[in-house]
Amino acid sequence: MAGRAGYRPNRRKRQSPNQCGGQGTEKAIKAQTRRRQRAAMLAALLLNFGLLAALKYTDDVRGWFGVSPLGLLLPLGISFYTFQSMGYLLDVYNGKYAPQKNLARFALFVSFFPQLIQGPIGRYDQLEKQLESGGHVNVPRAFLLMLWGLFKKMVVADRALAAVCAVFDAPGGTWGGAMAVVGVLAYSVQQYCDFSGGIDLVAAIAELFGIRLAENFRRPYFAVSLGDFWRRWHISLGAWMRDYVFYPFALCKPVARLSKAAKGRFGAAFARALPAALGNILVFTLVGVWHGATSNYILWGLYNGVILALTALLEPRVKRMNERCPRLTGSRGFHVFRVLRTFIIVNIGWFFDRCATAGDAVRMMGSILTTPCLEQVSLVNLGLSPLDARILAAGVLLLFIVSLLGESGRDVRGWLAARALPIRWAVMIGAAVVILLTGVWGSGFSEASFIYFNF
Repeated sequence: MAGRAGYRPNRRKRQSPNQCGGQGTEKAIKAQTRRRQRAAMLAALLLNFGLLAALKYTDDVRGWFGVSPLGLLLPLGISFYTFQSMGYLLDVYNGKYAPQKNLARFALFVSFFPQLIQGPIGRYDQLEKQLESGGHVNVPRAFLLMLWGLFKKMVVADRALAAVCAVFDAPGGTWGGAMAVVGVLAYSVQQYCDFSGGIDLVAAIAELFGIRLAENFRRPYFAVSLGDFWRRWHISLGAWMRDYVFYPFALCKPVARLSKAAKGRFGAAFARALPAALGNILVFTLVGVWHGATSNYILWGLYNGVILALTALLEPRVKRMNERCPRLTGSRGFHVFRVLRTFIIVNIGWFFDRCATAGDAVRMMGSILTTPCLEQVSLVNLGLSPLDARILAAGVLLLFIVSLLGESGRDVRGWLAARALPIRWAVMIGAAVVILLTGVWGSGFSEASFIYFNF
């Protein structure tokens, strides 16, 4: 038969029992190895996040039951260390890259000192080669970024902090709605300038070592939707949550079955949007709990998650509206409307973020409609001198202009760094003098540490 024309032996059917047994053994070994890898990965996740939770939430949980707190100290940078190292672990488990076997190189990645305290959360594949060999150091660009970060923190954020504390730390019922509005606007400025200013300092120090860290802020107050805002604010945390929480949850089998069941009852469009909606609620609930296991932070997370969920569910209708009215939705005026709408939505969330309790946040927002008390708005009540108010207004205006130029695609820092040496020196010396003269260094009210040192 072997010599018969056109005959082709079926090699698959002619495998010997020993050969089949060998292949089966190999598959079993691989399956067993994968099970061990999964067990090791889960054990590491539980150990690391369990330790983080114990340190962050023990006192909160004891407070729920009326037990005095232990006063546990949270190690500096433990949250960002945990997120970065667990991201590395999950990437290795998923085969994104091979594990680093050199202990010193791995330790450098997870504890690179500029980013350890408040981020950004780095990815190993983005930093590996930079940490090993470094890169080109552009000293003027680095120092300009450092001065910009100091300006945002010392001149703007810490000055706005006085108004924030005057409003939010006052006993309940002290101020009416007008002061609540001014307070939350001051907090939006302080929160952004404090966090992004700190990140600018971190990035500038890293650049002096030839390391380019991931972008963590991209002019978030120019966002046109809440989803757009969170793609611009704390970008590295959002990317971490997207890759390691949102996608695994939204694509898991139980959610797929739920989506399939919803299709028959609510339609295909609803079913397609449901995984994203539920994923957003989960992600932002976790982000809220990460900030603190208290009612205000949990409601802040749910507030953002629910709005993003509704946005995902309503997206098909919004898309149809945009197609029907292209001239309106494509106009500059409509773009400005979307930016202002998003800014208001974000600031409503900031009430939950800054108030001591969720009840305080609700009462403050309610006072905007019921007891505005416009006459209460004054520099004295805000804890600002006329000079402080002018410096703060000038700082916010400069921040807006630079951000607007960046939003239009102009690299202000790159442009300044490319100027002639005398111009660069004049700008940097002038900026340093302004920061020294107008920064908050303890005169009148105390300088504050960076907000995200607490997380």
